[in-house]
Amino acid sequence: MTRREKAILKRNIFLAVCAVIIIAVIALIVYIISVVGSDNNTESSSQQVTSSEINSSEAPSSSEALSSVESSASNATSSKENTKHKLDPDYKNLMLVNGWNPLPKDYDYEGNLTTIPKKYIKGSLTQIDKDIWPYLKAMLDDAKAEGIDIGVWSPYRSYATQKWLFEKQVKKQIANGVPESEAEDKAATIVARPGTSEHNTGLALDINCANHSFAKTKAFKWLQENAEDYGFIMRYAEEKQEKTGVIYESWHWRFVGINVAHEINDLGMCLEEYIEYKK
Repeated sequence: MTRREKAILKRNIFLAVCAVIIIAVIALIVYIISVVGSDNNTESSSQQVTSSEINSSEAPSSSEALSSVESSASNATSSKENTKHKLDPDYKNLMLVNGWNPLPKDYDYEGNLTTIPKKYIKGSLTQIDKDIWPYLKAMLDDAKAEGIDIGVWSPYRSYATQKWLFEKQVKKQIANGVPESEAEDKAATIVARPGTSEHNTGLALDINCANHSFAKTKAFKWLQENAEDYGFIMRYAEEKQEKTGVIYESWHWRFVGINVAHEINDLGMCLEEYIEYKK
């Protein structure tokens, strides 16, 4: 073999070796890249799984969240619509009128009244605050549906009517031997002075009668168990006379609102105490 042929052979061998080395290096690089990529994918997958597990344990899915919102909205609606006759349980009127809190001199006595249909009337007076009439009507209708006889004896009274009743009671006290100097104060525990009576507001009424015998009737028992569901409370409890200034009147019921009536009864308070409690 000539020197030239030997040189060509050596060169070819060198080039072949270089080619093998280059191919090996490229293969090694490709392998390393594939391994690193696989590790990254595995770590990413692991992170996704962990994130998914955290989300599922700490927060609801979007569908669950939507279901929760819809359920809350449904419950909120039900709380209002499930009250009898779909009455608004949040509507209230807490006007405080008593011997220490008379109505203003410019009070509009007849500005918000409506006439009660005759079939509900047991006395001679026929008007009530128009905003509370749906609650009163619902109560009267439901009682009747359960066989309970309740009707309106004395709802709204004008200033003049209250004045006449008060003066009549003063005379009665004097006739019973109460000194004239004490007669008005004694009478005021039974019939409020004009302008200090809840009857002047149209928010209260006497039911069936104005007699202590009412406390022994089925009608009274029904009211004790159900009146709060329509927003009414028995206004003058026997043990609260010091707070109200009025004797026990089982027949006198006052609208305050459904939610408020429940709360007042749960707390065992009269209206004076409740308003002070709520500041």
